[in-house]
Amino acid sequence: MNDHSVRPPDRTRLLIYLSIAAQAVAWTASGGDGAQLISVSVQPGTQVMPRTVFTQKWTMQNTGTTTWSPAHSGYTLNLAGNDALGAMPRSASPYASSYIPVAIIDAGTSVAPGAQATFSMDFTAPEKAGSYTNTFQLNSASGTDFGPQVTVQIVVPQAGSTNQYDRARAVSYANNYAGYVCTDGFFWTNGSSYTNAGSGAPVPTYVVGDDCAHFISCCIGSEAHLRGGGLYIPSRASPTYGEPGASRLVNTVLIGGGWATEVSSLNSMSPGDVIGWNWEGDTNIANLDHVTLYVGNGLLAAHANSHLDVSATTWYQSSTPGCVRHLVHIFDSPTLAGNKLGQNLVLSWRTNWTGYSLYSATSLAPGAAWTKVSTTPVTVGTSKTVTNTITQNAVFFRLVHP
Repeated sequence: MNDHSVRPPDRTRLLIYLSIAAQAVAWTASGGDGAQLISVSVQPGTQVMPRTVFTQKWTMQNTGTTTWSPAHSGYTLNLAGNDALGAMPRSASPYASSYIPVAIIDAGTSVAPGAQATFSMDFTAPEKAGSYTNTFQLNSASGTDFGPQVTVQIVVPQAGSTNQYDRARAVSYANNYAGYVCTDGFFWTNGSSYTNAGSGAPVPTYVVGDDCAHFISCCIGSEAHLRGGGLYIPSRASPTYGEPGASRLVNTVLIGGGWATEVSSLNSMSPGDVIGWNWEGDTNIANLDHVTLYVGNGLLAAHANSHLDVSATTWYQSSTPGCVRHLVHIFDSPTLAGNKLGQNLVLSWRTNWTGYSLYSATSLAPGAAWTKVSTTPVTVGTSKTVTNTITQNAVFFRLVHP
């Protein structure tokens, strides 16, 4: 099973914020709340390389007649719509409620009318080239949206292969579906059965739920309706996507399949990695009860117990002191190895990274022409190999995925 039928209580939601605008727009609500965007740290159209973690800071002026109170119980900057930038909250919400990405006032103090407040959020640039935008709006202590909608918008340039594990998309999937049924439409109600609840429906509350591994499979995998991180995760119980068992997902699919390895410290983890849990104090990673997605900044997202932004260091441990965690780091990309054999260069990569082709170029300069190597790879054990004749001129190689 993914989860036991008795779980510690739900206690969190997702928090994310972003704002960005080319012009400052003042706005005042009838209830006395008003705001104006003063400045942002990342300007619209800023070019950000793939996989880069960046911080957006924007400063808002209180143009209303009410004082903005701090923390999650006060005035926050909330995501309006879906996350496309792997947004990473900077702190966990102490409240269990709907999953709305939120940022709190950085200074942690009240903001009087006429004064200014700064809100911050971390993001990861996606792998695929293109323009990406998130939209946000202020939300009052009474839960009312106000002020202008603001955006953070970056441009990811074409920077070689886009075949690497896309951590931004994995985190975005978690942010967008932590409180909702995954895009394949299915929800696991226990360790052996599931229901067709409909994509995007609220997570069912009439059952405790056992959907953790299915949810993580969609976050890190390639579910047909909406790709997550892009790993190949086999579907053990069609028509549901992915692996429904927590232990099998971590041990058989990820570690056994050559996608990941267990590490000993959160310092070795990146957004989009996986954390497994055992609630009985069993330290054997083969006996996991539950699996969660690491969204960065020490915070987690999960289904079944749909916690988002819960601490990766203390989650469950206050109510279940004996719980044990396992940190699982996913490799970013296949490793291309090269070995000289006579007058030939033998290049190889692991077979679990499917769909890759070998490309070559005579220069690493921007705009260099990369050409697909015509030699068909040969499978040798757990590796695909391509043998190339060594030439007098420099030749560079890389793996590319469509």
